Amino acid sequence: MLDRLASRIRRAVLENAWPALVLQLLALATVASYFTWPPAHALLDRLMVLKQDWGLAYSFVAGALFAGLLPRLVMRWTGAWRGRVAPELAFALTFWGWRSAEVDLFYRLQAHWFGSGSDWRTVLSKAAVDQLLYSPFWAVPQIAIAHVAKDAGWSWRGMREHLDREFFTLRLPSAVVGNAMVWAPAVIAVYVLPSALQLPVSNLVASFWVLLMAVLLARKPVTRGRERAGAPE
Repeated sequence: MLDRLASRIRRAVLENAWPALVLQLLALATVASYFTWPPAHALLDRLMVLKQDWGLAYSFVAGALFAGLLPRLVMRWTGAWRGRVAPELAFALTFWGWRSAEVDLFYRLQAHWFGSGSDWRTVLSKAAVDQLLYSPFWAVPQIAIAHVAKDAGWSWRGMREHLDREFFTLRLPSAVVGNAMVWAPAVIAVYVLPSALQLPVSNLVASFWVLLMAVLLARKPVTRGRERAGAPE
């Protein structure tokens, strides 16, 4: 079992290496442009004002559009997504909208715990809670189980067939590794930004993350029952 887990984690590392690098560079470029390039600063400031005005409604809509709608459109265009349009799209919009609103609440909780500063102690404290607790023990399992439920037709019996020992000892741990490769450095860049701007930039990075996964899936089709470690279905 340990050998299979090590092999699967190695595959997760290899499959997520380039997407991780691209998205980390994207996050760093976004933060650098905010502090050094006036047009980017102005654009991100407008997003921050919009986020402050709309609150959780902005979070839900932004997540639904960036992580829900846009990747499905790309996957439809490339032929990687051939499923039923209406139920798949309804799931994507609802689930990723909720995920974005939940992340917004999590960022607010982090600001309550550690403050809103951008000093290294505050940033690293938030990143540690994010990547060592929230992501591996809640966010990644939630995403994985939600997609299992959707693929099982929301049938508890069908879910039990997929939520077996291999799911918890192989597929889920490898997904955690793949997620950490993409997000561990990126969240540090996100937490350097003002609190109200963290979610909009996180949504921007997330949209490119899901889009990269969609492109990779289009190049190498995935059949039912075969998943890419760390990639959304």
